[in-house]
Amino acid sequence: MTNLPAPDDRWALFLDVDGTLIHIAEHPESVQPFPCLGEILGRAADALDGALALISGRPIAEIDRLTGRVAPAASGLHGLELRTPVGGYEAPQGQAPGMSRARERMSGVAERHAGLYFEDKQATLALHYRNAGCDARAEAEQVVDDIVETSDGALAVLAGKAVYEIKPSRGDKGRALQRLMTNPPFAGRCPVYVGDDVTDEAAFVAVNSLGGVSIRVGEAAPSAARYRINTVDEVLEWLEQIATTLNQPNPP
Repeated sequence: MTNLPAPDDRWALFLDVDGTLIHIAEHPESVQPFPCLGEILGRAADALDGALALISGRPIAEIDRLTGRVAPAASGLHGLELRTPVGGYEAPQGQAPGMSRARERMSGVAERHAGLYFEDKQATLALHYRNAGCDARAEAEQVVDDIVETSDGALAVLAGKAVYEIKPSRGDKGRALQRLMTNPPFAGRCPVYVGDDVTDEAAFVAVNSLGGVSIRVGEAAPSAARYRINTVDEVLEWLEQIATTLNQPNPP
């Protein structure tokens, strides 16, 4: 780990999931969470009086399945889906213009290349190329670029780790974080965001603008994040340190 700030009981902790809490797998459906992940998150949440939220490109239902639904607050689909700490829920708004055509084109290119995998999340669409050859990846990139260019600004592409994801332009993880920061128990706290990918950059920027702590997981790379943790395992170790430090009884 780099020299991270000491844990503070006034933190509001926001965590990405894939690549941050869970190791990335060859296929998004084959990820294997650490067996004690839910317990680790629960202890960290308790240490922060519940000020912990998970923010992911996955739907909230998938976030809950992978983590044991220990986080009362969550945002899925890159900020398009939101659950507040008091149980409020906001579903993705109606389908953005151009999504039906994008679905047809992205599924079509995946059918032509065995190494591509098309993931339909309804509100967002992902084209995974981890197992694809150079020609397949090049065609996938051309398709998603063309979809965005012809959408009149309605759609955007997120170029993540071995994936191109098409989403409505209106949503991102930074906006989701800012929304959650207006709700208790997050309001008035110092936001801390941990993520591993370019899809997390909007959240890093939002946290920095709020005077918080932005942490990127993985090898050094251009990023708005101001701190770095090397691996998923180190993130989990750090979360345990937060819980242990903040749950210690005050000296008499």
